[in-house]
Amino acid sequence: MGFKEDADFARFVSVGAIGTASVSKHLENQFGHQPIELERYAMANKVWQTKVKRLRLPDLLCVRCGLRVESRAKSKLKIMLSHSDSPDRKWDDGGMRNEDLFAFLLADINQDPARCGPPIFFTAAALRAGISSAKQSAPKAASEGSEITLTWPCWVPAKRGRFVHVDNEGRIVFEGEDGKVQRYWQWRNWTGPRFVYANPGDFFPGDEKVLAGVVEQESSPVCSGGSWDLVAALHSSDLVERYAAVKAAGALGYRGLVNILSEIGGNSLEDWRIRLEAQVALARLEPTPWIGQIMQRIDEPETEADQQMEAVLAISELPSDAAAEALAEIAGHSSLPGELRAAAAWGLGQGAARRPELLLDRVVDAEPLVALHAISAVDELPDDLQSTLVAWLAEGDTVRASAAAQLLQRHGCVDSLLDACLGGGNARLWALRALGELPPALVRCLAGDRLTPDIKGVLLPMWLGQEDWLRQDGKEGLDALDVQKIRLL
Repeated sequence: MGFKEDADFARFVSVGAIGTASVSKHLENQFGHQPIELERYAMANKVWQTKVKRLRLPDLLCVRCGLRVESRAKSKLKIMLSHSDSPDRKWDDGGMRNEDLFAFLLADINQDPARCGPPIFFTAAALRAGISSAKQSAPKAASEGSEITLTWPCWVPAKRGRFVHVDNEGRIVFEGEDGKVQRYWQWRNWTGPRFVYANPGDFFPGDEKVLAGVVEQESSPVCSGGSWDLVAALHSSDLVERYAAVKAAGALGYRGLVNILSEIGGNSLEDWRIRLEAQVALARLEPTPWIGQIMQRIDEPETEADQQMEAVLAISELPSDAAAEALAEIAGHSSLPGELRAAAAWGLGQGAARRPELLLDRVVDAEPLVALHAISAVDELPDDLQSTLVAWLAEGDTVRASAAAQLLQRHGCVDSLLDACLGGGNARLWALRALGELPPALVRCLAGDRLTPDIKGVLLPMWLGQEDWLRQDGKEGLDALDVQKIRLL
């Protein structure tokens, strides 16, 4: 898969990530939970080609009560889950106990910012009870595990309005904002129990709230407080329970659990995923020795690629200088796989211990995958880094100058680019090119009196190019037409 395919897939993954983040916030604000990611990257849309053999896990975990929550965001709201008869791929696999929750919600990423509707919650037990009512899709190809979708019948009003009541004929009465009354009778054809998830007078925005369905709703999933026995969970024979407990212990930072976590983190017979998470939990309390343990595992020749990748992603979650330095070491290790190094670079710019100054050597890395991730990962350029990049523009090294111009342009560093213009030579040329790729209004606003007539005169042709539709949207059409001129008579 290339960058374009990655971007397309990332847009799809974004729906799930944004939805899971919305569910997490809802559980915290409305019901007093303290959720964290149980499934790593559940609230991120970064696509990696190295596939990690993780435990199948729900997306979220409340570290106070141990509740697990699987989030299912859809661009069109449905009560729908994927299912396969392959091992660990059933719709309710992954450690979903009867009391654990599935959350369904609308997520619209075509808006900026993305919009999420309110989640509706069902226990795993309630969905299992209504499984006979779920409709099955045709199976996908065998290469995709012959996966099907299960859809539990429900009704989502498509227009804005209010639920009125269920009338004497068993029809749902819904009044739109325009005053028109709709009577939804089709739900009488649903098999099994039927439930209404609203009170008379409740408002519906349109397309983003389920009004009725065949599964009993968990309407108030309030956190039960510190009811989870973490010590017992850490000793559980169940892999998911033990993994969840280790993650929770790390998030809570309980020093009283250090001995148990040390035993797990140092046990070579333990499941590698649980062992790694124990080391990560300990590294939150004592960064240097435990990050060293994780690094040692990455460097071992027999460590599989997916385990290396998971370790790098885990280090990226640690907010310490030791974690940043470890990521810089991995990113600069030319004998390691390119994507692993790219992940380390990404962590330096996007992780919990952001150190953009440690990315400078990587933005000019000989491996394009690493360099591109390093450039993209930088979210801000402090003044000292801008000064360094301006110096790069004048050095005569094309690779460094190109990276410097790109970074300064991406971050709208107009003053620094104008400083480079004053230096003359190659620095001026690279800086002018970068300024010419910025929106004219932005440059004019930030430059003020520094936008001299001679600089403006050079930039105007480039700015006109930004407005030339034949060089932008029209170019692809012209290219397509130019190859269609063959006519043999």
